[in-house]
Amino acid sequence: MSGLILFSIPAFSSNSDIQKCIDIADPSSRLNCYDALFQENKSIKETLAIPQKTKVIKIDEQKKKDYGLEKPKDDFSITAKILNVNKRGNYKIYITLDNGQVWRSVKDIYDRDPVSKGQKVSISEGFMSGYVMKVDGKKTSLRVRRIK
Repeated sequence: MSGLILFSIPAFSSNSDIQKCIDIADPSSRLNCYDALFQENKSIKETLAIPQKTKVIKIDEQKKKDYGLEKPKDDFSITAKILNVNKRGNYKIYITLDNGQVWRSVKDIYDRDPVSKGQKVSISEGFMSGYVMKVDGKKTSLRVRRIK
């Protein structure tokens, strides 16, 4: 145990402020010196911590106020015209758009194609993940992944 104390003293004495406190002979003055050092450190930590707590409280309060309200749509989406629709052997639909992008259906399509050449579509981010292609003016939507 005494070996640990001897090894830890050089670590504490490397700080010049702590060294000043160690050199004070009067016990009450030495204690006041240490108290001043640690109060200084405590006030710095509190100053740094207060703005972060305030921000968290404000965000939580804002969430409570907005709970249940419809969220504004600030999602980015693209609109394009379908140039070509290919159904491949793996039952995936490959859709080429007039902007040069190529998209593929995520799920296998066994029956008729949900989209056709010449239709105008919009692609936006899905609810949880991925992308959704919607045909303008119809209720048709398709989960897609960009290939090119």
